[in-house]
Amino acid sequence: MGRLHTLELENFKSYRGNQIVGPFKQFTAIIGPNGSGKSNLMDAMCFVLGEKASNLRVKKLHDLIHGAPVGKAVANRCHVTMNYEDDDRHMHAFTRLVTGSGSEYRVDGKTVTPQQYGHALEEINVFMKAKNFLVYQGQVEQVAMKNPRELTQMFEEISRSCEFQADYDRLKAELSKAEEEAAFNLNKRRGIALEKREAKLEKDEAEKYQMLKEELEAKQRQVYLMQLFYAEKMAKETTSDWKRKKEIVTELTNKKVECDAAVTAKQQEHKKVLKEVHKLENKTSGKEKEVMTQKPRYVAAKQGVVHVKAKLEMVNKAHSNAQRAAEAHETNIIALKQQLSDVEQKKQNCEAKIATESQELAMQLSDTQVNEYYELKGEATKRCGVIDMELNKLLQEQETEKNNLQFEQRRLAHANDRVKNKEQEIERMSRQGEQLSENIVSQSNLIDDEKKNLQNLEVQVRESKERLEKVTSELNNVSRQLSEAHGDTAESERNRKRNETIENLKRIFPDRVYGRLVDLCQPSHRRFQIAITKVLAKNMMSIVCDTDETARESIVYLKEQRLAPETFLPLSVLDVHPIKEKLRELTEPRGVKLVFDVIQCNNSVARKALQFACGNALVCETPEDAKYLAYGSASDRYKAVALDGTLFERSGIISGGGQELRQRAKKWDENAIRKLKENRVKLQDELQQLHRTRKKELDVEMKRNQLIHLENRLKNTRNEHTKITNQTLKKLEQDLETLNSELSLIQPRIDEIEQRMAERVVQIEKLQHKRNVITDEVFREFCQRINIKDIRQYEQREMRFHEEMQDQLKKFDNELDRLRNELDYLKSEDKRLKEKQEAEKVKRLTKEIEDLKKKEEEEHKTLKKLETELEQMKMAIVSKKALVEDSDSEISVLKKAAQQAAREVAAAEKTAATLEQTISRRRHQRHSLLHQCKMSGIKLPLLQGSLADIEIDDAIPSIVVNTMHNFALGTASASVSDSQQLSHEQMDREAEIQVDYRTLPINLREFDNDEEMKRALDKLNKEVSDSQAKISRINAPNLKAKERMEIVKEKEAETTEECELARKKARKIRLLFEKVKTDRYHRFHECFEPVSQKIDDIYKKLSRNESAQAFLGEENMEEPYLEGIAYNCVAPGKRFRPMDNLSGGEKTVAALALLFAIHARSPSPFFILDEVDAALDNTNIGKVANFICERARIDMQLIVISLKEEFYNKADAIIGIYPHPSSYTVSGMLTLDLTPYKQPQSDSYVE
Repeated sequence: MGRLHTLELENFKSYRGNQIVGPFKQFTAIIGPNGSGKSNLMDAMCFVLGEKASNLRVKKLHDLIHGAPVGKAVANRCHVTMNYEDDDRHMHAFTRLVTGSGSEYRVDGKTVTPQQYGHALEEINVFMKAKNFLVYQGQVEQVAMKNPRELTQMFEEISRSCEFQADYDRLKAELSKAEEEAAFNLNKRRGIALEKREAKLEKDEAEKYQMLKEELEAKQRQVYLMQLFYAEKMAKETTSDWKRKKEIVTELTNKKVECDAAVTAKQQEHKKVLKEVHKLENKTSGKEKEVMTQKPRYVAAKQGVVHVKAKLEMVNKAHSNAQRAAEAHETNIIALKQQLSDVEQKKQNCEAKIATESQELAMQLSDTQVNEYYELKGEATKRCGVIDMELNKLLQEQETEKNNLQFEQRRLAHANDRVKNKEQEIERMSRQGEQLSENIVSQSNLIDDEKKNLQNLEVQVRESKERLEKVTSELNNVSRQLSEAHGDTAESERNRKRNETIENLKRIFPDRVYGRLVDLCQPSHRRFQIAITKVLAKNMMSIVCDTDETARESIVYLKEQRLAPETFLPLSVLDVHPIKEKLRELTEPRGVKLVFDVIQCNNSVARKALQFACGNALVCETPEDAKYLAYGSASDRYKAVALDGTLFERSGIISGGGQELRQRAKKWDENAIRKLKENRVKLQDELQQLHRTRKKELDVEMKRNQLIHLENRLKNTRNEHTKITNQTLKKLEQDLETLNSELSLIQPRIDEIEQRMAERVVQIEKLQHKRNVITDEVFREFCQRINIKDIRQYEQREMRFHEEMQDQLKKFDNELDRLRNELDYLKSEDKRLKEKQEAEKVKRLTKEIEDLKKKEEEEHKTLKKLETELEQMKMAIVSKKALVEDSDSEISVLKKAAQQAAREVAAAEKTAATLEQTISRRRHQRHSLLHQCKMSGIKLPLLQGSLADIEIDDAIPSIVVNTMHNFALGTASASVSDSQQLSHEQMDREAEIQVDYRTLPINLREFDNDEEMKRALDKLNKEVSDSQAKISRINAPNLKAKERMEIVKEKEAETTEECELARKKARKIRLLFEKVKTDRYHRFHECFEPVSQKIDDIYKKLSRNESAQAFLGEENMEEPYLEGIAYNCVAPGKRFRPMDNLSGGEKTVAALALLFAIHARSPSPFFILDEVDAALDNTNIGKVANFICERARIDMQLIVISLKEEFYNKADAIIGIYPHPSSYTVSGMLTLDLTPYKQPQSDSYVE
C-alpha cells in the first residue's frame, strides 16, 4: 500500500509562503503549543482531500488565504499539494487551489473536475464522504457518547448505504400508496355490483315517473317562454344603445387621431432640435480637444519663458559679479600705481637728505686732518691688504647670502600668500559645493513632492475617467428604465407637495421620521401589488416614526405649515401581534403565503410597522382559495386576499378590487420611478462634476512640464556640483599641494643660508679684530690729536650714518620691487574679458526671452480665441437645450391631451364592448334557453324555424331554472365567460327561429319593472319546484334505467381493469423497493460485518489484555439501519457495565477500537488522528501508542497530532509547529527523524 510522502503548503491559513511538511514516516507525530497552527495543518490535509469549506472552520474559501480573515491577505490565492507515493515508488501530486471565491483541482499538474478529483482519491482508497482516513479532534469522545441510533447513522454514512435512503423512503411511500389504491379499487368494484342490482329496481318504476314529468314539462315550457320573451326584448334595447355608443366612439377616435398627429409633429420638431444639440455638442467636443491641445503648447511656451528668465537671472548675477571683480581689479591697479609713485617720491627725498647730512659730517675735520686721515688710511690698507682681501671676500659672500636670504624670504611670503589664497578659494568652492548639495537635496525633495502630487493628480484623473464611464453607463441604464416605465411624465402637484412634506419632516426630525410605509418596502413581485395594496389600505401612505412624541410634533408642524393631514405610525406604541408560524406551513390551497412574507422591507426599523399593517393576512392565487381560507373551516378562519384584490375578512365582510384599487397599486411603480428620477438627478450632478474634474488634465500636463523643468535644473545643478567636486576642487587641491611642496622646500633653504651667514660672521669678526689691531697702531697718534679713542669711533659714526641711509634706501627699493611685481601680476590678469563674456550671455538670453515671449503671446491669443469660441458654442448649446426643455414641456402637455383622448376612447370602447357583450350574452342566453329546451325535450310554439336548427354541444353547460335576479343581470350559467362561442352561421340560423308568445299570458308579458317580472318568474319557478318535489316524494324512477344498466356494466368492466392495473403497479413497486432494500442492506452489512468481527481483536490489542471484550450488535437483524446498534465493552479485570458507566479513559479506548476497526474494514494508505490521546491517562497512552507502533510497522501509515510526550516519543518522526511573533498567527515548522534514536521494542504484550 502506498503512503503520504510530503505535503506542500503555500499561503494556507497560518502558513505564510511556500512550506513543505515531511517527509512523513510510518508513524509521524505533529506537536506544538496551543494556537501554533496544528489544527491548520489538519485543515490543510482535509482541504487537499476535498473537504468542504464549512468543515474547515471558515465561512468562505477565500478566508483560507494567509492573512485574509484579518483583511491582510498576502496573495489572491493559496494551494495545498499532497505528494503520494504508490506501491511502485511512483509519486502522484494531488493539488487543490483557492482562486477567488472558488477552488481548482489538479492531479499530477492536470486540472480536473471535483468529481474526477474524488475518483482519483478513491482509486488510492481515500473516501472523503466516508472519512476513512481521518479522526477529527474530539471525534473520539463523540463516538464514545453516541447512542445506538447515532451509531447506526455513523455506519450508514461510512458504508454509504444512506445514499439509498431517499429511494428507500420514496419507494416505501409509493408502495403503501399503491397498496391503498389496490384496496380502494377492490372496494369500488364491490360497490358497482351493488349499483347494478339497484338499476334493475329503477326500471320498474319508470312509467309512473313519466306521467308526472310531462306535467312538469308544461310548467317548465311557460318558464322558458317568459325567459325567452324578456331576453329578446332586452337584446333589442341593448342593440339600440350599442349603435349610439359606436357613433360616439367614432367621434372620439377622430379627436384622438388629431391629438396623436399633433404629438407626432411636435416630436419631429423635438428630434430636429435634439439633432442640432447633438451636432453642437460634437463640435464643442472637438473644440474642447483643440483647447486641450493648445493649453499644453501655451504652458510649454510659458514654462520656456520662466526657464530662460531663471537662467538670465543667474547670468545677470554672474555678470554683476564679473563687473564688480573687474572694477575692483582696476581700482587695485590704480592704488598700486599711486603707492609706487609715493614710494619713489619718498626715496628721492631720502637721497637728498643723505646728501645734505653727508656734507654736514664731512665739515667736522680740517682738510689737513682729512688728508692725513686718508694717508694713514692708505698705510693701514697696505698693511691689511691680505686681511682686507679675505674680509672683502667674506663680506661679498655674506652680502650675496643676505640677498639670497631676502629673496627666499620674499618667496616664502609670496608662497604663503598664494597658499592662503588657494585655501580661501578651496573653502569658497567647498561652501559653494555644500550649497549646491543642499540645493540638490531641496530640489530632489521638491521633485519627489511634485511627482507625488502628479501621481495623485493622475490617479484622480484616471479615477474620474473610470467613474465617468461608469456614471454614464448607469445614467443611460436609469434613463432607459424611466423610458420603459414611462417615468418621464410630469409629477402631479399633489404628489410633489406630499413628497416635499415627507422630505421636510425627515430633515426636521432626522433619524426619527423614517418615511412613508410605501417608500420603506416593496412587493417581492409585481403580481402581489394589488393584493398588498388592499391589505395595507390606508396604512400604505402612513408615515413611520419612532415615538408618539415625534408624531405629535410632526402634526403640529403640519398644522403650522397649513399642509394636508397625514397618518403616523409611531413604532413605540404600535400593538403588533406576532406572526403565526403555522401559517407558513400551509400547503392547501396551493400557493398561499403570508402577506408579510411577500413584502421586502428596505429598512429594518420599519418591519414592526409593516407587521402591524399586514397582521397575519394571507394572499392566495384566486378568490375561491381566499374564500376557502376565510370561511372554509369553522375553527380556523383567516383574513385572506386574492391576487385580484378581493378581500375576505374573518367577520364576513367581503370587498373586491376595482379601478380605484388598481390606481392605488400603481403607487409601487410610482415609488420606483421616483427613486429612479432621484438617482438620475444625482448621476447627472455627479456627471457634471466629473466633467469639471476632467479639466485637471491640463494641470497634469502643466505639472509634467514643471517637473521636466525641475529635473533639468536638478541635472544642471548636479553637473555643476560634479564639476566643482571632481574638477575644480581637485585642481585647487593639486595646486595647493604643489604650493605646499614649494613652501616646504623654501624654509630649509632659508635655514641653510642663515646657518652659513652665522658661521661667516664669526670669521668676519676674527678678521676685523686683526685688522683693527693694525689700524689702531697706524692711527694711534692721529687719534690722540683729535681726541678719540680709536679711528673706528670716527668711522663708525660716519659709516653708521651711511649704513642707516643705505638701509632706508634699500627698504624703498624692496617696496618698489614688491609694488612693481604686484602691479605686473595684476596687469597680467584680464578681468574685463570675463565681464565681456558674461555680458554676451546676458544679451543672448535677453533676445531669447523676447522671442519666447512673442511665442507665448501668440499661443495665448490662440488659446483665448479657442476658449471664446468654445464658450460661444456652450452658450448656443444651453440655448438649444432650453428649446428642448420647452419642447419637452409642450410634448408633455400634448401627450396628456392625447392620453386623455385615448382614455375617453378606451372608456367609450369599453362601454360599447360591454354593450356588445351584453347583446352577445342575451343572444347566448336565448341560445342556451333554446338549446336546453331541445335537450330537455320541451316543445316550444314557433312561428318560424325549428329547434332542429339548434346544434347540440355537450361542452355548453346545462342551464337550470334561473331566478329573475340572475336573469336580469345576465349571469345565467351559460354566460359570455364560457369558452365556447357561437358561430355566425349558427347565430343566423337561430335568428330565423321566431317563438310564438301568444300562448304566454298577457299579464306575463307586460310588467312595468323588473321586480314584478322577478316575482312572477319566482312564482312559476315555485310551481316547478313543487312539481319536482312531488316527483321526488314518490321516488320517481330513472326513465333511462336501461341506459343506466349499460353504463353500470361499462363501469364494472373499467373497475375490473383498474383493479388489475393497481395490483400490477403495487407488485412492480414492491420489486423495486425490495431491490433498494437489499442493496441498502448489503452495503450496510458489508461495512458492519467486518467491523463487528475485528473490533474484539483490536480492543484486546489496544487494552493489551486478552480478557478485554468488545461487541457490536444489531437491534434489527433484517433491516439494521432502521434501528440502533449496540456497542458494549468489558474492560480488563472488570465486570460488564454499560458504555455510559465506563471511565473517560475506558470510553476513549473503546471509541478508538471502534475507529480502528472501521478503518481496518476499508483501509486508506494513511490514517490521521487529531489529539486522540486527550482523555487518556499515562497507562492507556502507552497502550494506544504501542498499538499504533505495531500497526505502523505492519500495514499502516499513521499521522498523529498529540500534546503528550508519553505518546509522541514513540513516533518515527516528529513535526514541530511553532508560532512566529506577529500581529496574527504565522506558523513555522521543524522536522526531526527519531528512527536513529529509537530502541527495539517487543511485539508481545502482557496478558
